[in-house]
Amino acid sequence: MSIRRSTALRVSLALALVLTAAVGALAARAAAQGQPLPKSVTLGTNPAGTVYFSLASGIAKVVSGAAGYQMVVQPHAGTSTMLPLINSGEMEFGIQNGVDLWLAYRGPSQQIGGRNPFPHAPNVRLVMRGAPLMVGLLVRKDSPIKSVHDIKGKRFTGEYRAHLAVWYNMFGHLASAGLTWNDVKVVPVNTVNDGVDALVQGRADVTQHALNSAKVKEA
Repeated sequence: MSIRRSTALRVSLALALVLTAAVGALAARAAAQGQPLPKSVTLGTNPAGTVYFSLASGIAKVVSGAAGYQMVVQPHAGTSTMLPLINSGEMEFGIQNGVDLWLAYRGPSQQIGGRNPFPHAPNVRLVMRGAPLMVGLLVRKDSPIKSVHDIKGKRFTGEYRAHLAVWYNMFGHLASAGLTWNDVKVVPVNTVNDGVDALVQGRADVTQHALNSAKVKEA
């Protein structure tokens, strides 16, 4: 199936992760405490097919080849599911987006769109800020939808329980057209990849994904 990009949105990537800075900091701390370097560290990321997974694979390869220990990529259903693990120390690093990270760190008093469903994560720290990530609304190539203003009444993927940041992105897309969730027919999905599957399978008219990601190219 061919899909067409409808609108694009710049989303800031926050990498709660490391390259040179974090690798150096970890080594320096171990040396200062007289402890050996760990044999491996984990890097949480999104599932295969996402831009995050591709980025994590490249970072892990560089770190493993130069740091004296292995960085192991650990895919999760979505960014929202890994934040509690980073907060508790069960996972050392994770590639995160600015929405998840900010709302989780600030806690329930901070809200966007009238909600903040993230468990409070006061122990996470931003090690490196990444580049903006381009995402866009996707429709089938033969869809009559030509712009965001055409999505009223259409089947629109939502909920994104494992990828809550995408819910906020979709909320932003709707707001840009003067619409709310009440103006579309919500198709519940768990992850951003599930949204593309719903579009391909004909269960949804509109979804979102990162531009030029492996999942989009596959579709």
